Amino acid sequence: MRPIIILFIGVLVYWCIGIFSPTHAETLQSNSYTIRQGNFNMTSGLKSSASYSLTDTVGQTAAEYFSSTGYHVKAGFQYMYTLYDFSFSLSSLSVALGDLIPNSFKTASHTITVSTPAQGYSVTAHETSKLTKSGSSDTIPDTICDSGPCTETSAEIWTTPTNNGFGYNVTGDDHDPEFATSSYFRPFPDYSLGESSATIMATTNSGLVVSSHKNPLPNIKRT
Repeated sequence: MRPIIILFIGVLVYWCIGIFSPTHAETLQSNSYTIRQGNFNMTSGLKSSASYSLTDTVGQTAAEYFSSTGYHVKAGFQYMYTLYDFSFSLSSLSVALGDLIPNSFKTASHTITVSTPAQGYSVTAHETSKLTKSGSSDTIPDTICDSGPCTETSAEIWTTPTNNGFGYNVTGDDHDPEFATSSYFRPFPDYSLGESSATIMATTNSGLVVSSHKNPLPNIKRT
């Protein structure tokens, strides 16, 4: 009789697992995509008591962090907690430079605030075209700084107001190390010329970041 009892217990355990451990599937969709995924866990969720709090996923396949050039995938129940509370804000949506005075710098700035509680980030910038006078075809050239020349990716010192141009500087946390001091500037990449946006702030760490972004405008001469 022992073989029959063992077989009966095995069937009973299998039947209980089928009843009390249901499987779930998720469908995510919008106007442009549909993602269907199955989730076959033994158990998952939030467990807690007076002395601990635990989230777990038991039995899920491919629960891991995957990355390559151009993408990052965080697969698994726990990674949902890394997607919350990211924020990005600008202190102003416009930067007013006011009246321009020949042979002198004209500066204005705004503040970028990034909150990344559980992931890194990067901020890029570009100009849509050369800075142009409203209602005119007069343009202001991109700065080449002092003796640089500075480029879209290489900052140089710019303290000579008679060096005509338009450029920017970044100060604060996580700024591009090319901006060694507040005297280092570089020109914006020109989107109308197909130039790639430049990274101005970036980190792989989490936290609250506040950085200042300055746009100087020196010495406008027209001929």
